Amino acid sequence: MLAATGDEQLLFFVEPRTPGLEIVRTPRFLHDPYIDHHPEIVFRNCRVPETNRVPEGGGEGAREWFTVERLFIAARCCGAAERLLDEASAWAMQREAFGAPLVEHQGISFQLADSLTELLAARLLTYHAAHAFDALRDRKIVHGKVAMAKLFASEMAGRVADRALQVFGGRGYLVENPAARFYRELRVDRIWEGTSEIQRLVIARGLFKRGTAAYLGWES
Repeated sequence: MLAATGDEQLLFFVEPRTPGLEIVRTPRFLHDPYIDHHPEIVFRNCRVPETNRVPEGGGEGAREWFTVERLFIAARCCGAAERLLDEASAWAMQREAFGAPLVEHQGISFQLADSLTELLAARLLTYHAAHAFDALRDRKIVHGKVAMAKLFASEMAGRVADRALQVFGGRGYLVENPAARFYRELRVDRIWEGTSEIQRLVIARGLFKRGTAAYLGWES
């Protein structure tokens, strides 16, 4: 739990059975329930000992955690987009319409070409951010580069999922179709661990404070 004490933010471990802690409900989300749960929790006069405080936690620790999670999301979105592109391409090559495979129709093949191009760009941006995470001491620049990767990869994956569903046509709308599953599950990646709007804010602030060159180089 991240708690504010005046001007300071502190991070605490809170045990589920701590008096005053109540799990109100576990809401259902658009994505499949086996992925994870985010219960609603209420605190009423809940007290935890000083020993539950996370050393070197607080606001800076939370920001570093967000950076790691955003990088994970970017990588996961690249993997999901690759699976979607494989599935949609295989279907387009075997499915025929008007006497020819779907892939021979420009309206379909161009969508797959756009998806492949955007996937490669997202993957390279994610590699760039991961390299910066390992090599850079300036965490502010790392935060900015990771924000770019998370923003681009999550929005790219959403577009790839939408195109894949379109390639499958009516079959893509079936619950058991992988395109339908990813269409549901990828949407949240533009929301959690910082919305796309938040990522743009992080990127813009970094640009105005540090300039373009700070974010374009590869660190050795």
